[in-house]
Amino acid sequence: MGVFSSIETLDRDCTLPVNLSLGMFDGVHVGHQQVLESAVTHARRSKGYAVAFTFPCHPAKYLRPERAPPLLMSPREKVIMLESFGIDHVILRKFDDELAEIPAAEFPTFLKDRISSLHSMSVGRNFRFGKGREGDSSFLKKIGESIGLSVTVVESKVTRGNIVSSSRIREALGIGDIEKVNDMLGREYLITGEVFSGKKMGRSIGFPTMNLDWNPEALPAYGVYAGIVKHRKFEKNLPAVANYGLRPTLEHKASTPKLEIHSLIDLDTEIWGCGSKIEMALQHFIRPEKKFDTVDDLKTQINIDKEKAKELVLPF
Repeated sequence: MGVFSSIETLDRDCTLPVNLSLGMFDGVHVGHQQVLESAVTHARRSKGYAVAFTFPCHPAKYLRPERAPPLLMSPREKVIMLESFGIDHVILRKFDDELAEIPAAEFPTFLKDRISSLHSMSVGRNFRFGKGREGDSSFLKKIGESIGLSVTVVESKVTRGNIVSSSRIREALGIGDIEKVNDMLGREYLITGEVFSGKKMGRSIGFPTMNLDWNPEALPAYGVYAGIVKHRKFEKNLPAVANYGLRPTLEHKASTPKLEIHSLIDLDTEIWGCGSKIEMALQHFIRPEKKFDTVDDLKTQINIDKEKAKELVLPF
């Protein structure tokens, strides 16, 4: 896969028909996946490339920084996910003055002039473009087809009676509705990070944990989750319970949330090793974070959480 920071660089490297999918694609949810599938289908038919045109940061970060939404994934994670859905190349272009000032009516020509082999474009129904976001998907189809481009507008995906969107995923994530998040993503919400050495507070109260270096923009609700852990040392995934939050019972002045993972199968957490890369798929939200009066109360609740997690993920 090629990742290009400019449209012109792509044009130099791609001589076969280019079939663009356009969007922010934050989260690469089930709605995005339909748009990507459209581009991949066009690529197969034209014997060309499926290319995603997206941004490393949300355009709102440039236009209205104070209103820019937190992202569900890093640019690197997004590129990896786009590739997994059949995209051959990604244009990861910084949003700037040039893009912000292009009138909607000129945008298809702007692309065609810079991608000589541009064959088709695929967008979602709610796609907006052009200066002041004045253009919509229907307008793109009209203008694009007038200059000889095939434009496919993909209808929005609906789950649980609501249109799937990145903003709805952020909202669900923020209140701990991880099942809804996973429905909209079409896969389990995945945490990826490296193990680091902590204060061993969990071990001191009988619940050894792995501390994961993980700093997302879009924060999950503070609380306890059940899911599975993936690690290269093990052939099978491991059931686990995780706490994400400030640990108010053990740390009274913490301001930065931490992620701690406890295996539901008896393992010495030292085997993971500092610097080891861990993935955890969140499947269920057990309860919100709470400050307990005593450490003994916390230990009692952790045992309850473990049993609940076992019910939810064993067998997995």
